[in-house]
Amino acid sequence: LRTPLALMRTTAEISLRKSRGEAEYREALAQILGESEKTTALIEKLMLLARADAGFESLERVPVSLADTLSDVSREGRTLAQVKGIIFQDQLSKEPILATGDPHALHRLFRVLIDNAVKYTPPEGHVAVFLTANSEFALVEVRDTGIAIDALDLPHIFERFYRADKARSREQGGAGLGLSIARWIADAHGGSIHVQSTLGVGSGFQVRLPLARD
Repeated sequence: LRTPLALMRTTAEISLRKSRGEAEYREALAQILGESEKTTALIEKLMLLARADAGFESLERVPVSLADTLSDVSREGRTLAQVKGIIFQDQLSKEPILATGDPHALHRLFRVLIDNAVKYTPPEGHVAVFLTANSEFALVEVRDTGIAIDALDLPHIFERFYRADKARSREQGGAGLGLSIARWIADAHGGSIHVQSTLGVGSGFQVRLPLARD
C-alpha cells in the first residue's frame, strides 16, 4: 500500500505548491483517482484473503453453469484483447457442465486467469479459453502466447505478493494477489489449479472443478 499512497500524496503536494491552470489540476486529480482505484482494489483483495483466513468468507453452494460463466468472462477478455491487438478465442463445450459453488467467486477465478493472459501477451499474440469435462471433473484451460514464467518462479506464483516480473507487475498495477485468490477459490470448491509455462512459447493454466451431483 505504501507505493500508491506515496504517489497520491506527492502528486497532491506538488499541485498545491503554487497556483496552476485547470488542465494541470485535472491531470493531477486524474492521477490521484487512478491510484486510489488501484488501492481500493488492493484493499478489497486483502480483505477477501483476511476473511478467508479467519473462516468468515462464506461461499454460496448453488448449481453454476460453467459455460455461461466463462462466456461472460470471455466477453470481457475479448474486449481487452482487441484493444491490444490480441487474437482471442474460446471453445466452450455445448453440453451443460454444472459445478456446485459460488457464481461470483468462480467468475472472479476465471477473470484473474483471463486478465493475466491478456495482460502478459504482446500484440498479435493469442489467448484461448477451453471448457471440457469428463465423468467427474470440469476442466477449464486458459492458454496464451505471452512472456511465460521462468522455471524458478513457477513454484511460487500462487504465493501471496509474489510477482514473477516485479517491475512489469508494479507498472501494470499488480500486487501479486490475483493468483493466490484464484487458488483459494479453486480449493474452496474442492478443485485445483495448475500451470505450465515455457519461455518463448507461453503459459497455460488448468482449473479442475468437481461436477455438480444430482
